[in-house]
Amino acid sequence: MFETLSRSFGLVKKSFEVLLNDKKLLLFPAISSIVLIGVLISFIGPALLADSDIVLYGLFALFYFASYAIIIFFNSSLIYAAGKKMDGKPVTLGESISFSLSRLGSILSWAAIAATVGMILSILRGQAEDGKGIGMVIAKIVISLIGLAWSLATYFVVPVLVFENVGPFEAIKRSVAIIRKTWGESIVGGISMSVVFLLFYLFGGVLAAGLFIFGGLIPALIIALPYFMLVFLAQGAIEGIFVAALYRYATTGQSAIFAKEDLDAAFRKKT
Repeated sequence: MFETLSRSFGLVKKSFEVLLNDKKLLLFPAISSIVLIGVLISFIGPALLADSDIVLYGLFALFYFASYAIIIFFNSSLIYAAGKKMDGKPVTLGESISFSLSRLGSILSWAAIAATVGMILSILRGQAEDGKGIGMVIAKIVISLIGLAWSLATYFVVPVLVFENVGPFEAIKRSVAIIRKTWGESIVGGISMSVVFLLFYLFGGVLAAGLFIFGGLIPALIIALPYFMLVFLAQGAIEGIFVAALYRYATTGQSAIFAKEDLDAAFRKKT
């Protein structure tokens, strides 16, 4: 466990070095977050004025799709920029966004599929929560396993859409094929990346609590809010860099960012 955590800190550090060398990569999760907030605000009024459950559910479905589309669009831009960075080529914000626009049909198609599956899983979880007894527990476990399987199967969909220019269904097939080729028991790097950032968030929580106790609410907000925002944006950018590097290694065996032994350790191959 400690070896895995240590290795993950190394991967985060190297991803962070890439981010420091090209800080505009932070703009992709930042713009995505701003656009998401704007979309959320735009849906609040219609949702409050909805006069039937059908209209409300329709608005919810539309918001779900819009949210997925925005996230996938800017993730595609980020992964494209990270790929250019790995090739040692300069890339601009405008070029990356223009690239995503050129893949807009595939992005929207994948957003529709991902949003539909996400909504179905969300509905099933809600129904499982309403149940009682052992049946509820079993249902929640099964739904969680289905969600996990879906997440793993589609882990490389966005990089495939970016680098291979295929449709969403072919991208899912390619993602599954890549994982079968290089992944066995678990993707250690991805899980450990989450653990690393959880530690950053916990540190921020301790920092905010200390500032509140010894300095009051205003100092806590002034220091803690920018910290959490920076960690959130850095996490989005670093995860994009990380998945682009993993895709490159999984498909070519090469990576311009990470050492081969680090990436070998991020996958457990089937024996």
